[in-house]
Amino acid sequence: MAQYTSSASRPDPAGDALSAADREVDALYAAITGRKAFSYNPSADPMYRSYADRYVQDGRMAMRDSMGQAAALTGGYGSSYAQSAGQQQYDEYLRSLSEVLPELYGLAWQQYSDQGAALQDAYDNAARRQQTAYQRSRDALADRRYEAQQAAARQQQAYKQQQTAYANLVKLISNTGYQPSAAELAAAGLSRAQANALRREYLRANKLLPASGGGGGGGGGGSRAKTTTTASAARTGKATADGVTGATARQAVAAAGSGKSGSSGIVTNSRGSSYKGLLV
Repeated sequence: MAQYTSSASRPDPAGDALSAADREVDALYAAITGRKAFSYNPSADPMYRSYADRYVQDGRMAMRDSMGQAAALTGGYGSSYAQSAGQQQYDEYLRSLSEVLPELYGLAWQQYSDQGAALQDAYDNAARRQQTAYQRSRDALADRRYEAQQAAARQQQAYKQQQTAYANLVKLISNTGYQPSAAELAAAGLSRAQANALRREYLRANKLLPASGGGGGGGGGGSRAKTTTTASAARTGKATADGVTGATARQAVAAAGSGKSGSSGIVTNSRGSSYKGLLV
């Protein structure tokens, strides 16, 4: 007999309700373990009742025939000899009926055994179907977990690629004033405003911005001094260890990312470090 695994005691890897195989196995196991012990009651045996009716009927007919024959010999039915002869014939048939009891008992036992064997075969087949369904469920769950792991790995890889593209593009714009395409911005996760802020800082640091018109000489001088100071600060911060050129450029990107002057923003370099600053 296959080992019984109750569906109520084992976890279902797929988390679903009892399957048809589970219910079939449970029902057959209950039928096998709940069978009553074999017992034989002739009165409840249809075959025995059929035998008994036939033997009683034949015995009565034999008794009448025997009594008739005995009466013919003694001159009347009322003789004790005729009655005794008829009763003997009847008793003979009843004894013959009792002789078939062992045969009927054996037939009943064989029927009980055959039913038990049929239940056992049905249980074994259902248990195999249950095991197959259970393994398929486990395989399906394993496939879903594998797919989830692969999706997470792809997402992590995409994130790392974007981080690398972001750091490289920030460095390229800050060092050369490169103007990236929309596809490059999307790949790096960099907004157009952030890229423009980096490019303006590069142009300002390298004195490539067109001169703005001013009021008086003093005002112009003050503006040039401020530009010179900003460019000097940008050059001082250039070629840093983290690969992002210029503290002022980082501040400009942060401000562009925030959407307003004077707000804080963050730029991430190629090592994953974050810089926070204010647009000056």
